Amino acid sequence: MDKKVIMQYTNLNQFFMENIMTKKGERHRLSLIIATLGPSTDNEKELITMITAGIARQWTDGVDIARVVHSDGESTVINRVNVFREQCSKRNLNTSIYLDTNDTNVKNFDKYLALAKTIKPKYISIPKKFGIEVINNTKRTFQDSMLVGVRVEADDDISDIESYLEISDFAMVELPSKIIVDEKIVEKAKQKNCEPIYLAKMPTLMEGQVQSRDENFEIGHTLEDGFDIVALYEETSHGPYSARAVKCLDEIAVESEKLRVNPFGDLLDKFLSFFKK
Repeated sequence: MDKKVIMQYTNLNQFFMENIMTKKGERHRLSLIIATLGPSTDNEKELITMITAGIARQWTDGVDIARVVHSDGESTVINRVNVFREQCSKRNLNTSIYLDTNDTNVKNFDKYLALAKTIKPKYISIPKKFGIEVINNTKRTFQDSMLVGVRVEADDDISDIESYLEISDFAMVELPSKIIVDEKIVEKAKQKNCEPIYLAKMPTLMEGQVQSRDENFEIGHTLEDGFDIVALYEETSHGPYSARAVKCLDEIAVESEKLRVNPFGDLLDKFLSFFKK
C-alpha cells in the first residue's frame, strides 16, 4: 500500500482493521511489530535482515514500524530514519516511523517537536508525565499529519488513565501484565478508539541467549488479552541479535493469535444461542 494512503487514516485501529486484518493471505501474522533502531541496527546487514523478515525467508513478516528515540541525538535519529526508509523503499515495504523520547524534561519538548517536523513520523509518543494539555497541543500542531499517543510507564499513576485514552490515538503501555489485565487496559483503550501497544521485554536475548519460558508465557499471555501491536526496545536497539529478537516475537505473536481466534468456541456460542431463542 502507498504510504500516502496510510496517512489518510486518523488512528491505528482503523488502519489495522481495514488494511491488515483483511489481508490474511498476505501475512502469517496479523499483529504488528515495532522495533527500536539503535547501535545494533546501525549494522546495515542486521537492519536489512530485520526489516526483510529474515535470511532466506526464515519467517514471513518482518518489522512493521521502526521506533527512534530523540535522546539518541537528532543527527543520529535523522540518519537512522533515512537509512531505514531507503532500505524499505528498495523492497517496497509498507513500514512507518515511530518517534519517541526518554526525556521527561518538558522544557526540551520544543526540540522534540522540531525533530518530528523534520523526519515526519507516522506516530509520535508523549510521556504521560507531560500531561493531557501537552498531548492536546501536539494534536493541534500536527492535526491529521501524524498519530499522537500517550506513553504509559511502569511508575505512572493510572488512576486517570481513561482521560488519556480518550484523547490519544494510541497508548504505549509499559505496565506489568497483571496490572494490564486487572485494570482492563486493552478493553478500555479500544472502547475509546485508542490503539493499545504492548512493550515486550526479553532480557535473556540481551545476553545472547534463547528467550526463557517465563518470557514466552508473559508476552504470550498479555497478547492474548487483545493487543494488536507489540514493541521491542533494547532487544533490537542494543541487543546482540536484533533480527533474532524480531523473529522470536513474531513466533510468540503467531501462537498468541491462534488462542485469540477459537473457531470451536465461536461455533459453541452460536449453538447455545440458537437454543436460547
